[in-house]
Amino acid sequence: MSTFNSDRKSDFDLEIVLHAFQRCLREDRTLMLQEYVTAYHELCRFFKLTGPLFAFVARDLESKIKAVEYHLHADHGSEYKSLQSMVVFEVKHGTTHTKGSHPSGCRMFLRLHFALEFILSFMKRVMVGDENEKMSKLAWEVYVKTLYKHHPWLTRKLAAIAVYALPSKKHLIDVLCKQDYNRVLDLLAQVVDSGQPVYDVAEEVLAANSLLNIP
Repeated sequence: MSTFNSDRKSDFDLEIVLHAFQRCLREDRTLMLQEYVTAYHELCRFFKLTGPLFAFVARDLESKIKAVEYHLHADHGSEYKSLQSMVVFEVKHGTTHTKGSHPSGCRMFLRLHFALEFILSFMKRVMVGDENEKMSKLAWEVYVKTLYKHHPWLTRKLAAIAVYALPSKKHLIDVLCKQDYNRVLDLLAQVVDSGQPVYDVAEEVLAANSLLNIP
């Protein structure tokens, strides 16, 4: 059984996530994809820093991030400045469900959107939990309510193994996060306050265009 990697202090930086989410939404509720991806790059590091436990999560997220970045930097990148412009472009060209070597931005964004629901829900639970509470039970409860329904049987089993070895709340924060314990608790609240509107706008845009069930 894999164990949590606590050999050394890591530097997962919630301030990077916070600043990216704060810049992600414009006043007119336009969701900027580059800022969304920037937040996700750091969130992905969180899963990597746990060691082998969540390696499968990190790899999956990275593949989705790279797929979105491909479109951001391609010749048609100007159409991918925001979630809204990406949806308009891909709906117009009938490419929202495209798979293959360069899957559609909408298809990959949807997977990141599903994961963000888990991440924000997990953060909310961590904020209010006791510092000695085991994160394994908490993480599994959040997973079952969010990502579980989107994952195949094998991924569910891997997730069950991964969360089993998570330590207490304080140990997790002390080992993985760049900031000290109390600062992390403050940042978690700010990240949730900034990230939830991002999630909500994305949910509205995807739902309005019937894009919440892309296979």
